[in-house]
This record gives sequence, structure tokens and C-alpha cells, in this order.
Amino acid sequence: MSQPPLIDSRRHAVFLDFDGTLVDLVDDPSAVVIAPAALARLEALRAELSGALAIVSGRRIADLDRFLSPLRFAAAGVHGLERRLHPDGAVERLAGPETLDALRAALAPTLLAESRLTLEDKGTALVLHYRTAPDLKDRAEQAMTEATQGRDDLVVMLGDNIVEVHPAGMDKGVAVAEMLQQPPFAGRVPVYVGDDTTDEFALRHVRDNGGVSIKVGTKESVAAHRLADVGAVHHWLGAAT
Repeated sequence: MSQPPLIDSRRHAVFLDFDGTLVDLVDDPSAVVIAPAALARLEALRAELSGALAIVSGRRIADLDRFLSPLRFAAAGVHGLERRLHPDGAVERLAGPETLDALRAALAPTLLAESRLTLEDKGTALVLHYRTAPDLKDRAEQAMTEATQGRDDLVVMLGDNIVEVHPAGMDKGVAVAEMLQQPPFAGRVPVYVGDDTTDEFALRHVRDNGGVSIKVGTKESVAAHRLADVGAVHHWLGAAT
């Protein structure tokens, strides 16, 4: 993999993962902080791109808004199950929380028995976290596999110290593909930057459709380009043409 080209504000549409890309990963997901200078650069870059900049995350859009406050961006949250094409637009939800009610009940005994596992409930997705208890990786994966047995309408995704489940038919690649059909992204060349396994769907879509695919970190990837870490991402964003 090579260093990515600089962003061309005249023709690119930029899609950025959040955790591990714009902010460093931390044990407590609620404790991440983005530097004011980095936030200001995102605002300036959005203007340079005529609005064609979006955050694509496993987080809920409401959480992204809180971390990026006072700014708001176009966004795909919960791997695309939430969507907002314009910063001042309404959030569209493609599924309701009731879809996962049976899983909440099925996972409850595991959470009671393994207090070091934590469940993040995003409404349209459930995430088992084991970052502070890596020895429970297999237990977390087993619990989610058992809870989702026979549920073909759901998909389990393995991420960075997490096991996540959400309704099938949606991932970050699908989200990016659909956003590229709408203004202000339509007609532009996609650029995607992400660090996690869940970003591979979007990286593959962008690579296969003539865009710029950028992996953050050292993990194996389908991406054509690589940036070393969060600091390198912000340096690259600041060098856009």
C-alpha cells in the first residue's frame, strides 16, 4: 500500500470513519475527544468540498453530534442504519429497536455472569465490548452467536474488541454507495478513510469503483493506500488541495 493522494476539493467526496480514524481508541468509548484544531479543519474541508464530507461510523448520529459539537455533519450512523445527508437534515432510521428485543433478553444472563463484558445498546444495534477484558473475546463471540442462532434477518460483525449485531442488509459499504447517489456527493469520486474491520466493506466498494481507499493503522486491508495513525489522518486532511 502507498501513501494516499491529497484530497482534490473540486472532485472528491470524502467519507471518514470516526473511532480510530478521527479520534484515538480509548477504553471508555464515551471519553473520546477531538482536538479543536482538527474540528475546525473538518469544518473548513466541508466548505471546500461544497458539503461533500460525511462521517461514517458504528456510532449513533446523536453521539457523533455530541462529540463533534458545536458542528454537525452529514453522517451514516450505526453502519448506515441511521442516515443524514445534510448537516441540518433529519436523521432517517432504517430499522427500529424492537427488532433486537429478543437478543437483549438472550444476552442478559451472559452480562450478569460476566461483569467485565459491557453491552452498548444503540437501539438498532447491540455491541458487546471486551476492550478491558480481552480474555473474554471468545465468550463474547460465543454469546452473540448463540443469541442470534436462527435469525437470518440479523448480521454479526467482529470489530476492534467488540462483537456487534444489527439487521442484515446494511453495512458501511452499502451506506456509502447509497449516499453517493444523492447530492452533494453524487458525481464525485469517493474517498474513504477507516481503520476497523467494519470499514472494509466501504473500502472495498470505494476501491472497486475507482475511488481512493485508505486504511488507518497496520491491519490487513483491501485498501490501496495507508495512513499510520490518527495523527497522520489529520495531517493528511490538512494538506488537501
